[in-house]
Amino acid sequence: MPKQLVELAEACRILYAQGHADMTLGHLSLRDPEGRGLWIKRSGISLGEANAPDDFLLLDFKGNKISGEGNVHKEWPIHTEILLARPEIQVVGHSHPFHATVFSALDRLLEAVTNEATYLGGAPPRFTLTSDLIDTPQLGRAVAECLGNASAMFLRNHGVCFVGVTIAECALMGIFLERACRSYLAVLATNTSYETTNESEIKNKKSQILDSALLTNFWSFYRRQLSSNP
Repeated sequence: MPKQLVELAEACRILYAQGHADMTLGHLSLRDPEGRGLWIKRSGISLGEANAPDDFLLLDFKGNKISGEGNVHKEWPIHTEILLARPEIQVVGHSHPFHATVFSALDRLLEAVTNEATYLGGAPPRFTLTSDLIDTPQLGRAVAECLGNASAMFLRNHGVCFVGVTIAECALMGIFLERACRSYLAVLATNTSYETTNESEIKNKKSQILDSALLTNFWSFYRRQLSSNP
C-alpha cells in the first residue's frame, strides 16, 4: 500500500470536521503511484471514520477492485474519469458539504466575497446534466469535461468535486469551496448591495497569497487540529 494513504485518511477526517460530513457519503481517491489505477475510501464508513490504509481500496480505471476489503462507492467513475482526463491531478474528492450543496441549486456563479473564493482561482463550473448519481463512465467523463482545468466544481442539487496535485491541495480546495459558499450565502441573505473581487484581482491574489509555502502552512494547521482533537 502507498505510504500516502495515511495522509489520505487524515484528509478524510479533516474534511469531515470542516463541513463535509454527510453520514457515510463522500470519498477521496489517490492515483496509484505504480500506475494500476487509484486508491479510494471504501463504502460503508464516513469520511470521519477513515483511520488507516486498510480503509481504502485499489481500483483499476474500469472500476474493478484489485486490492482491499470492503465495498466500492457507486460513484467511483467521478474519480477514474477525472484522473484519466487530468494527468497532473493526483487526488480527487467528492462530498456533500451543506453550504456548497445548497449553493449548487442556485442559477448563479460563485462570486468572490472572501479570500477563500479567490484561492479557488475563479468561479467553479456547475454540472447540470443530471443531479443523480455519477455511476457510469459516461457520466464520469461528462463531469470531467465540465470540470475542465478548474480546481473545484458543483454538481447541481447533489454536491461538489475538488482536485489537487497533492493530498493537501485537494483537501484545502474542498475546505475553501465550502467556506466560500457559506460566506457568499451569508452576503446574499442580507439582501443589500455588495462588492466582489474581480477576475484580474482573483488571479493576482491567488498567485500572491496562496503559494506552496502557505498551502503547507495551512495543511500543517489542519493536521495539528486533527491530532489535538482525534
